[in-house]
Amino acid sequence: MKPYLLVEWNDNITDAVGWMCLYNTVNGYADGGIRMHTGVSKEEVQRLATVMAWKHEACKPRSSGGCKAGIRYDYKAPDAEEVLERFIVAMMPYIDAGVALAGDLGVPFSTTRKIYAKYGREIPLTKTMKKNTQILENMRAYNVMLDQEIQGFSLNNCITGFGVAWALDEAWKSKQGDKKGKVFIQGFGCVGASAARKLVELGYTIVGISDALGVVECQEGLDVAELIANKNTFGEMDRAKFKDTYTVKPNSEWLDVDCDILIPAALEDVINKDNATKVKASLVVEGANIATTKEADKIFAENGIDVVVDFVANLGAVRAYHSVIFGNLEKDCQVVLDDIEKVCRGNTRKLFDYAAKEKMFQREAAYKIFEPTACDPLEI
Repeated sequence: MKPYLLVEWNDNITDAVGWMCLYNTVNGYADGGIRMHTGVSKEEVQRLATVMAWKHEACKPRSSGGCKAGIRYDYKAPDAEEVLERFIVAMMPYIDAGVALAGDLGVPFSTTRKIYAKYGREIPLTKTMKKNTQILENMRAYNVMLDQEIQGFSLNNCITGFGVAWALDEAWKSKQGDKKGKVFIQGFGCVGASAARKLVELGYTIVGISDALGVVECQEGLDVAELIANKNTFGEMDRAKFKDTYTVKPNSEWLDVDCDILIPAALEDVINKDNATKVKASLVVEGANIATTKEADKIFAENGIDVVVDFVANLGAVRAYHSVIFGNLEKDCQVVLDDIEKVCRGNTRKLFDYAAKEKMFQREAAYKIFEPTACDPLEI
């Protein structure tokens, strides 16, 4: 199955360019995030939309298709929100038909919600869904839940990262039993930071973290709580708060840190043919979508490095959204988190068992297990 629809947008004020790719729909509905950074490309957006389709299939019960959008622009620019608003307005005919575009890298979900509200919209739904009073009630309750605090994070900012941590723990147990490992996290935004918090709670040692400014390492373990408390909204740690026992390195050395488990939790294709041989970990857990290239996968398979693939590890936000909106779960934060833990652990166990039985690399196994089949027409 190929992507159903690809739309290009060119801003009439700046040099921003954007794309929206709709891979498939279920009952006319699809959802995915909008990302913004200077390296966004049409190909990246298509690949991300494909991952979203598989991620929805992995969530079960299937209630949505996959889509993704991306804007090639600096998300730190003073007019970034204005650019985002113009993109959303251009996509409004698709949004009104049931293509739900939310937040992603460089685009907070709260900002998309604010823009929708400005134009009289809530979370995008199909026409049929808008007539369903229970779905509307669930949607409003979900919006309230997203802002509730969980261990120092809003629910919206921790559900994906906590899921990554639970998937990691399940995969590591399959390899090492109850012995905990040393973890390096590349990227310290919402996913990386919340995953770090949960992993410390689970007994893992975070030995290194990288952000846009560089790498910090401590083999005895970083003080994750302090690093989170002193990071900015762009996921950058405050260097003035580092302890004397920490080692600071340039970003070019992020794969040099000794670790058992690696979480790429930032941009796409960060592990590729040029650096995959430098990976020291025996397990890679993809907090970011499409973090690993096909060439890197081949090197991992040859070197015996296991992978929890993106649409298995980081489906927390997607699962939570659909579970609440469609009434499959109580509108309660702890119930939602317990459900995400169950799904992430269950899918990871299923993936590793299937890959071992069929003697497949985990990526190949995941694409077979969770292949989407539905592609219904949009409602007009």
